[in-house]
Amino acid sequence: MESYGRKTGIWNEIYSEYQAVDLRNTDLAVEPGFDNCLREFGEKTSYVLDFGCGTGDIIFQYIQNFPGKKGVGIDEAERGIEFARKTANMSGYRGLHFFTGNSSMLAGFGAGEFDGVILSNVLDVMPKKADESVLRNLDRVLAPGGYWFIKLNPFYSPKDLKRFDYQKMGDHLYEEDGVLRLHQETTEHWKRILASYGRVERYMEFRYPWQEGLNRLFLLKKTAPKK
Repeated sequence: MESYGRKTGIWNEIYSEYQAVDLRNTDLAVEPGFDNCLREFGEKTSYVLDFGCGTGDIIFQYIQNFPGKKGVGIDEAERGIEFARKTANMSGYRGLHFFTGNSSMLAGFGAGEFDGVILSNVLDVMPKKADESVLRNLDRVLAPGGYWFIKLNPFYSPKDLKRFDYQKMGDHLYEEDGVLRLHQETTEHWKRILASYGRVERYMEFRYPWQEGLNRLFLLKKTAPKK
């Protein structure tokens, strides 16, 4: 747990440099494929949870596309949440609410309360058991027929990991300066895991201009529990 605390400290340090901004005159976009998938997610949802939201970039883009919809963002980094709250207020995004917290906060939401869940670079930066717990807790608050929007980091080569100076700390886990930075699994592994939580309606890979490798993006529909 110490590494998680230090990781939160790292992100708080990074986010402390951010200045809140009025987004009403800014068109948020990432990459055409990503943007189209997020719009499709938005068309199918109305009240979403962005778990591990950071500074709220994705849920801000979601609400820009669909101003009448609502959402909740949760992240452990209080500086990121502070930025998100101020930016939402300045931008007039009254339907968004942000909270500092972790998966224990999910118990405060009702079963099936949301019809969409956003997870961006969350599952692949925590150990396997934590992944399983987070997915179960999120699945409880996602309504049957709801949608998952899940983005994962690229699958890095041994050469990439060496260049990042990531040190192997366990099975598929890599750290930097004693902080867990990556839980690396193949795309097929994630497809098997996610199959328990819904049906993949879209899978795509895309590049960020500032990052090597192909990011992985899943749009899943949660199926009704079998009787």
